[in-house]
Amino acid sequence: MVRFIGRSSSSVPRLARILLIVQAIVIVGLSAWIYNEYVNNQYLQGYLFGLFDGKGPMLATLGIGGVVGTALVGILLKAGNVLGQIEDLSEKVETRSYADATVLMAIEMPVLRVARREPRNEIGRLHGSLQRWKEGSSSRE
Repeated sequence: MVRFIGRSSSSVPRLARILLIVQAIVIVGLSAWIYNEYVNNQYLQGYLFGLFDGKGPMLATLGIGGVVGTALVGILLKAGNVLGQIEDLSEKVETRSYADATVLMAIEMPVLRVARREPRNEIGRLHGSLQRWKEGSSSRE
């Protein structure tokens, strides 16, 4: 099952799924058509060669920039989703009033403790294993 930022693909409406499939089919069909036209039409080849002549490095830079930008947006969206789930991972700290405390009494400070959850996938298990190895190696030193 594919998950989209807290939603499963089964929660996407049926009409939206059908629309996405139709769009994908249209894109693949038009791409195949324009490729076939390019291969068999020397005038289109000449036109595109003249249109993009000398602009290869600029187009490559824009393409790589688009891929990197898309990856960064995805990472930031995932980070925002993870930050939103931190409340679920930590226990609530109850607030205490220390207004009537005296100097002779020891004051307990609230401590926020992060609950350890089981990793969901192989990367999570690997990350947990590396964390335990790091904690173990730092305690031996």
